[in-house]
Amino acid sequence: MKLQLIFSPWCATFGVFKGVARKASSFPPLGLGYIAAIAEQCGWEVGIIDAEVEGLSQEDILARVARFKPDLIGLTATTPFFHSVVEMAKALRQRFSTPIAVGGPHISLMREKAFADVFDYCFVGESETILPEFFSRFALGKSLEDVRGILYRRDGAIVFHGEAPRLEDLDALPWPARHLLPGDKYQIGTLRGLQHYTSFFISRGCPFDCVFCANKLYGKAVRRRSVPEVMRELTHIVNDLKIRHIYFLDDTLTLDRAYIMSLCAAIKESGLKFTFEGSTRANLWDEAMVRELRACGLIRISFGLETADLRVRKIIKKRVPLKSYFHANRLNNRLKIETINSVMLGLPGDTPRSIKRTVDFLCRSRDIQHATYSIAMPYPGTEMWDMAHANQHGLKLLTEDFAQFQRYGHAVMQVGEITPAQMVALQKHGLMRIYACWWRFWPLIRRHGVMAVLSPAWDALRTIAAGMFQRGIFKGWREKSFDKENIPD
Repeated sequence: MKLQLIFSPWCATFGVFKGVARKASSFPPLGLGYIAAIAEQCGWEVGIIDAEVEGLSQEDILARVARFKPDLIGLTATTPFFHSVVEMAKALRQRFSTPIAVGGPHISLMREKAFADVFDYCFVGESETILPEFFSRFALGKSLEDVRGILYRRDGAIVFHGEAPRLEDLDALPWPARHLLPGDKYQIGTLRGLQHYTSFFISRGCPFDCVFCANKLYGKAVRRRSVPEVMRELTHIVNDLKIRHIYFLDDTLTLDRAYIMSLCAAIKESGLKFTFEGSTRANLWDEAMVRELRACGLIRISFGLETADLRVRKIIKKRVPLKSYFHANRLNNRLKIETINSVMLGLPGDTPRSIKRTVDFLCRSRDIQHATYSIAMPYPGTEMWDMAHANQHGLKLLTEDFAQFQRYGHAVMQVGEITPAQMVALQKHGLMRIYACWWRFWPLIRRHGVMAVLSPAWDALRTIAAGMFQRGIFKGWREKSFDKENIPD
């Protein structure tokens, strides 16, 4: 049996921002890699197409599928790009009679609502636990009766036997089939220049309850791989695949300090040489641990700052003191560790004043050298999705066209008195102010190169922002200090 897995093209959705989006978010499709590995264990022949990173058109994809002649086609979908996956499935359906399966976060959260006619199977939740049974029954033409975690149709009616069980022993997973991916095409910009890299995970689950995160996917209970198993895969990546940069996908890399220190000790003992990055919370970041991480190859870390307004931080349940970001960024600058601080506007409770307060905070925070600035999206499965439907904290969802759920250049909610068009204008203005700070200009060039700064996307931003200033859109937004109650200790 043959399985063709396809990661559909998605960057075109970003329009003028597509070049920046591709540079920032062209992650290896690790989920498809795990599916491929399980299928190979079941005796299937598997091919993976990453259409975006390979620069393939729809016709290119269809030609590849025709040559491979699969018995089953698999797709994966996140919310913002679900429409492109549906379009891809329609094109496949018109050309081939091959059954089409789809999975991914959007399917797991929307379920029947996402089960379009172009799909034959929808996989819900952690499908790794039921895939072997599915592959076996599919190959033999057997019924899926009593197989959990799959939506399918019987006589036109949708059938679902309940959620797949969570994978409790993460060590039981095979390593993702990276040999089926175009590994040389995955690059990421760092302060050390472009790095060939792969993604990696050591845990699933998050105990925190930020309103913009869909922790329904993996749950609040945290499961971790054993340090020896992590080391075996890292050794394979570095020594066999010759990949020297790792992107850890864990929600909070340093949640368990003892675990991280044990992993650092194992890396140092092994003598493996690679660089890596990940994400965590700024208050789970201390100098002794950071020095160990740096000695093992850490070159970049991401913190979720989100907003500098204390009232909004309380609403979104971001229980990290603002002063932690000062301390963490200052420490990282001293140790020459690049730091990304993700920031959003259009959060529950946001107002023009709270949004300006956050931009002012960034423009006065010399220790924060890199900040992203996206528009908050109420993705399905999040508490913010529920808030937007209930019109809580000033949120009013205006569309469920998921093609519009892009974080740059799009807004799908009215937030208080701020319309979507005004929100997009505020984002462009904020980006211009944040990156007009001279101390951020050089790191930007080092990370992405001169051409990234001079690209059409940046030119468009400068032109639009200049026009907004000339038309007086931001008239009355005077520079002033933070309110005293918002100055961190």
